[in-house]
Amino acid sequence: MKLITSAKPIILLFLVLGLFSCSKEYETETFPDSALVTIKLQGLQSQLSSVNIEVTDIQFQLKADATEADAWLSLNTVNMGVHDLTRITGDQVVTLVDFDEVDLNHIYNMKLVYGENNSMVKQGLNYDLVIAPELDNASVNMVDRTLEANKIYEFIVEFDLDESITIENGIAQLRPQTSTILRRFEIF
Repeated sequence: MKLITSAKPIILLFLVLGLFSCSKEYETETFPDSALVTIKLQGLQSQLSSVNIEVTDIQFQLKADATEADAWLSLNTVNMGVHDLTRITGDQVVTLVDFDEVDLNHIYNMKLVYGENNSMVKQGLNYDLVIAPELDNASVNMVDRTLEANKIYEFIVEFDLDESITIENGIAQLRPQTSTILRRFEIF
């Protein structure tokens, strides 16, 4: 019992020292040689019941000549796969790239690369969506911006579903009609 009462002041002393030695310094990370990029996808309101689009990659064009071997940079895509664009409208978005650190470069274009699992439902009928062959399974949006250090760039790709899909002779063809909204935020 005597040991416990004599240990109380020592324990109390350690608690007080521990509380006062805590620091409120917050570490802040800066990006002097890069920027952070976020890319979100959103469908516009549509008359269609569902439009399922498979996204397999997102790339930035870093060189003026898009045909050069290293002209395109694949980004760190976090939500690859099939997305029903009729369900992500209004305030809804799906994040495809989430705060990917990208070296400071001039970005000429952004490319969404599509997979083979694309489909739609119109008036209760299911269709496989065939991507127009000349598009090479991708849609390209012009960016024409130079990334700046310590900035966050948020790209919102809006997909106009009704303008992107045509049905002829029972075949549904996808020619993606997209626009890009770009927002830039200061990190500090």
